[in-house]
Amino acid sequence: MKRAKRNIKRKKNKRTNFIILTKLILFIAVVSTVFAIIINQKEASKKTDTTVSETQTETKTDPFGGIPVINDNRGVPVICYHSINPDSSKKNSIIMPKEKFREQLKTIKDSGYTTLTMAQLNDYLFNNKPIPEKSVVITFDDGYRDNYTNAFPILKEFNMNATIFVISSYLNRDLYLTSEEIKEMSDYGLDIESHTVSHVKLSTLSYEAQLKELKTSKETIENITGKPVISIAYPEGKYNKDTKKATLEAGYSMGFTIERGYADRNDNPAQLNRICVDYTYKPNNIINVLKNLKK
Repeated sequence: MKRAKRNIKRKKNKRTNFIILTKLILFIAVVSTVFAIIINQKEASKKTDTTVSETQTETKTDPFGGIPVINDNRGVPVICYHSINPDSSKKNSIIMPKEKFREQLKTIKDSGYTTLTMAQLNDYLFNNKPIPEKSVVITFDDGYRDNYTNAFPILKEFNMNATIFVISSYLNRDLYLTSEEIKEMSDYGLDIESHTVSHVKLSTLSYEAQLKELKTSKETIENITGKPVISIAYPEGKYNKDTKKATLEAGYSMGFTIERGYADRNDNPAQLNRICVDYTYKPNNIINVLKNLKK
């Protein structure tokens, strides 16, 4: 009788041990599965982070999104506009109707050109950095209010970079840009650069007076946009030896004239060429500016 009870007890213990062992095995399996899932998720996360990091690196190292680039000294056309507005007289060379302006930008876009920022142009000219084979710079002088109301929407439509050279003391006047408008355009990505404080012909001033015009304008604009001002367009294209010296001393990297031709690596940084265009230019004239213009 006692032996039978012992056998029954032994069988129960074996059954209990089997159940415990089975549960332990199942527990270990579940834990292993959970750990495997966690490890796989971490590996996937690492791969995603690596992919994002690689994409970010590519963006930083290739700001032109895979467009073929060149690094020779063929130069860059820097186009100069002023006011983009209806002109009742149809004779003012610095006023261009909005539809004509849009036609010219469409010609540039359809011809496969990339519009450069001031920093990209500066890097190409003086820091040996490559740019797209078809590159152009769009600029505006004076800072008219219509640059915001009429030109800005078209630039956004075509996803183009551009530079507006503003007269710092004219900001917030009638017909001219406001501080809020240049801040908005700067935040969007347009370059807001200097056209002096008062639009005076620099070549008529003493060296000290020129330096003051250049420094004050630069500081005023930088205080509004929060970004460095690296270039200036000389009012009416007037400059002299003192102007070029003062430009560099004031902290600018580039000074623009209205002497017709491409800006290239042989130019003095404070004496860069630009090409003024007007409402009379048709698509074939713009193509000629982009492809065939010589100094």
